[in-house]
Amino acid sequence: MRAHAFAPIFTIAFALLTFPVVTHAHGPTPAATDGGQVQEAAEHWVELVVQGDQVTAYVNELDSKPLSAKEWSGKATILVDGKTEAVSLTPADGNSANGKLAAPATGRVTAVLQLTIDGKAAQARFAITP
Repeated sequence: MRAHAFAPIFTIAFALLTFPVVTHAHGPTPAATDGGQVQEAAEHWVELVVQGDQVTAYVNELDSKPLSAKEWSGKATILVDGKTEAVSLTPADGNSANGKLAAPATGRVTAVLQLTIDGKAAQARFAITP
């Protein structure tokens, strides 16, 4: 029975040692290249830019290689000034897709980006202060 007394200690030690590896498995978050905020979503880096009434999403592979907007689709749910708005994203140039808000966003913007990448659902949450 004494051998079992050490089992919780080994379990906790293993969890603590492997936790940093899991949380940093894809390295540090890359810098935003288009003036937005970057989050990880289903093995991809996603940048969201909300500027005025324009919403633009960019998707890159984990190695920062752009993923053509023809290979993914999505929509953004945007919360601005207590009002929620769903914005469909239309593929644009390269790895970007665009949508438009009913009115320009001012102040803090909270957004959930729902994507389908390679047939799989992905989601990223953003809190943007212009």
